[in-house]
Amino acid sequence: MKKTIFCMLGALMALSSCNGNKSGSADGSDNADSVFMLDGPGSVYVPTEEEVGANAVETVQEVYETVSEAYTSKDWKTATSKLDEQFCSKDWNTTVKAVIEKDNKNSEEMGFFDADYWVMGQDWSDDLHATDVKLQDINIEDYPWRATVTLNLHNFNVIPVKVGLVYEDGEWKVDELDDWKKGMKDYLAE
Repeated sequence: MKKTIFCMLGALMALSSCNGNKSGSADGSDNADSVFMLDGPGSVYVPTEEEVGANAVETVQEVYETVSEAYTSKDWKTATSKLDEQFCSKDWNTTVKAVIEKDNKNSEEMGFFDADYWVMGQDWSDDLHATDVKLQDINIEDYPWRATVTLNLHNFNVIPVKVGLVYEDGEWKVDELDDWKKGMKDYLAE
């Protein structure tokens, strides 16, 4: 599968030395996570919003192809943590770990996770897959970049899913799945 190549800090420095533009984060520091595509040796290419959005959609397609392959594999064990580590933001992973720790302290209660957020249910179909993956919105004016991608998840029924992405460490990461992170944060605040 063709994967768009992204380069971080080196391209930022090259661009700022060539034309005087310098991206920065909200606190005024250099933004090492800005995306610049390399367009051959020695050239720097700043992607358009459409290209960045297309990359966000491509990322979500790749995520859900992996989810589908993993869950329909005969040797799959429901280890969502592997998918989380590979595809989710630092904040998502930190939040999930905090929820698990809270659940472990209250072992007599059911706990937060009564369903699997990757499949939007407790069980999954042998024909689990995503269709109609589309960019809903994107913000590359502010840092970190954010995008929302929608899809239809086929898991026994068709389930509309909204995936929030954040651009982190040079790639798009899942930062929200249909308000699951919001629910986890609310649970932790109780």
